[in-house]
Amino acid sequence: MAPLTQGLETGVPVIDAANDGLRFLLGRVFEPGVECRRGPGGKGDCTYQCCSRIEAILRYIGRNFAKQEQVMTEAAYPEAGRHGDDHASLVDRLTVMLRAEVCAEREGNRVHDLIAHWMNDHAKRCDTPFGRWAVTRRVLGRISDPPLIR
Repeated sequence: MAPLTQGLETGVPVIDAANDGLRFLLGRVFEPGVECRRGPGGKGDCTYQCCSRIEAILRYIGRNFAKQEQVMTEAAYPEAGRHGDDHASLVDRLTVMLRAEVCAEREGNRVHDLIAHWMNDHAKRCDTPFGRWAVTRRVLGRISDPPLIR
């Protein structure tokens, strides 16, 4: 499996926490028997019709991407649209896998590597520049949520 890069902190807690959480999830969701319903009622052989592991990843990233995009919008980040488009590209790719009946049990490396490569690239191209922008402008402290800069 492709390595998940550590140490790409942005200084924006909502993004850093989401990235840490995704690394944690990916480190565990592909272990045998985790998050796999294995057929009707959670018993028997997997029907391969709807991968519950991919669904779990989509739920997690959906919630976290929405929070991140809200923070960027509230901070008036000029690249928020492009950043959100990059989030949507991962959601789209995982949704295609889900509809194509890709099974994370059988093809865990493929699913993991897609996310790991995307995550490493996204952190460098999108998250780190947003963190630099936010920290240098001190814009996140003005958002109504709890302080977002460490």
